Amino acid sequence: MSKIIDKEGNQGLVEKLQELGLSDKEAAVYLALLPRQDIGSSKLIQTTGLHGQFVYDALAKLESLGLARHVIQRGRKKFSANTPNRLLSLVEEKRLAAQSVAKELQNRFAGSHEQDFEVYQGESAFIAHQLDQLRKLPEGTTVDVFASHTERYMATFELYGMAEEYERIRVEREIHTRYIGAEAQRERLQKMSATRELWEYKIFPGLGVGQMSIEIHPESVNFVVYGNEILDFALLSKDAAAGYREFFNALWAMAKK
Repeated sequence: MSKIIDKEGNQGLVEKLQELGLSDKEAAVYLALLPRQDIGSSKLIQTTGLHGQFVYDALAKLESLGLARHVIQRGRKKFSANTPNRLLSLVEEKRLAAQSVAKELQNRFAGSHEQDFEVYQGESAFIAHQLDQLRKLPEGTTVDVFASHTERYMATFELYGMAEEYERIRVEREIHTRYIGAEAQRERLQKMSATRELWEYKIFPGLGVGQMSIEIHPESVNFVVYGNEILDFALLSKDAAAGYREFFNALWAMAKK
């Protein structure tokens, strides 16, 4: 672990940068560059506590990603960080690349499956799956949700700084949400209903709040388990989705505001 992580308390940021594809050393060097302008490699080695070769390799990778740049001053390279907004572009580039690869692999996928099953493990994988589904839904779609840990759901998005982005995409694409909740959730659901567009709820008498939520999409059903680590099981089946939605509609008709 480098000095910059210990001294400046950046362990959490380093871990998040690692999730975006940087190594721990690349993340440490990038964080060392942020508050400084035109810093030399010797100073970076001193600041991060990393071996010189690790710093040089990290700088080369950061420059290739567009996260850092250098100028020549008196015959020596001086490095600076580019705007952190570049990270958003990198994420978008990775998403587009992943979509392209997935499309090519899908074309090679042998057999026709009416029903498939996918598993997403961990908070970051859960958020990525949620956002991917949201972007792919036809505009004006309604997503139905059975009672779940709304606190954990929202806290996870807020922890990763994606709550506002999720809502922006949802409202922009006019994705409606119907939520059947428990009496114990009434106060929180009232607040959510008052602050979120295209979002409504009803309370079903006697319903409890467990560790799992069920999200019904047009062509899939998500079973999200909020344990120590979030597990998101996606059942890809139009028939299953239609059956669960029919059940949801029956409960929705009996539930009350």
